Amino acid sequence: MNVCAPFLPQGINKSCLADLKEIKNIIVTDASVTFATTLLAQTLSTWKAKVQTDLSVYAPLGVNDYDPTTDDPNIVTHGSTRKTVTNNPIPSGVFYLASNFCDYKDVQDAFRGGFFRMFLVDSNGSLYGTRTDVGVVKGFLVELTAPTKGLPLKEVGNNFKVYANFQNYDEFKNAVIVPLTWNPTLELSEAMPAGLNLYVTSAITAGSVVVTVLNRCGTAKTGLVAADWEVLESSQLVTPGIATSTEGANGSYTLTLKKSTNTPLAAGDMVVIRVKLVASTVVTYISNRITINALA
Repeated sequence: MNVCAPFLPQGINKSCLADLKEIKNIIVTDASVTFATTLLAQTLSTWKAKVQTDLSVYAPLGVNDYDPTTDDPNIVTHGSTRKTVTNNPIPSGVFYLASNFCDYKDVQDAFRGGFFRMFLVDSNGSLYGTRTDVGVVKGFLVELTAPTKGLPLKEVGNNFKVYANFQNYDEFKNAVIVPLTWNPTLELSEAMPAGLNLYVTSAITAGSVVVTVLNRCGTAKTGLVAADWEVLESSQLVTPGIATSTEGANGSYTLTLKKSTNTPLAAGDMVVIRVKLVASTVVTYISNRITINALA
């Protein structure tokens, strides 16, 4: 007989049951990230493309501990003492990250109540996600918020907390375990672009602004040119960009911002910029985003 047949009369066939182990890491992606098949979700090169080129998969986050906070279902007792379950609460949880001050500052900036997808990684290194009725694999849709209480907690492992409010009960009903032959935490962390810290150090004047760029929580990043800067958003400007990038000391750069080919930013204009270094199609360095408003 087929030892992996569906349920046997006496219950689940234990020899064919995929065990769900304790969650050790989480992988957050853009809400749009999907894998057309389970095989693609198991393929490292597919993941690397999303990490290094699409920038749609974020660094794996280690988990010290977690608490499921899903509400219990409502149970109604009828007059005959018969009970029925009247709802299916949508899952939620709190994750205590294995993090540090520098990492968690980035987490706080990223997770402000926006919607993402999340794969859970168990202690076997398998992915826990959801699969649609046409075989598409993706993480669970989730709203993520990373607040801070300001003062460090005495329980050091609980300092870095992320609240996960999932959005769809049926995604967990259709959950799937995706076994991997590679270590997702190690491989994806190593594939990540190097991080840069970017912040403004002057008001914008006549289209120019001074910024500072540091290797993430470290020393000055040198050697950047105008082509290494990217405009992500603007206040409906025609062709916004960085006209010139002049390097100073200690990671300082004076940027001349333009709203079109030969026109500098003027009062009322706004751009959102970041540093993005690319080698071939692979992003090697990436900074946080900053918003620059031209007031005069």
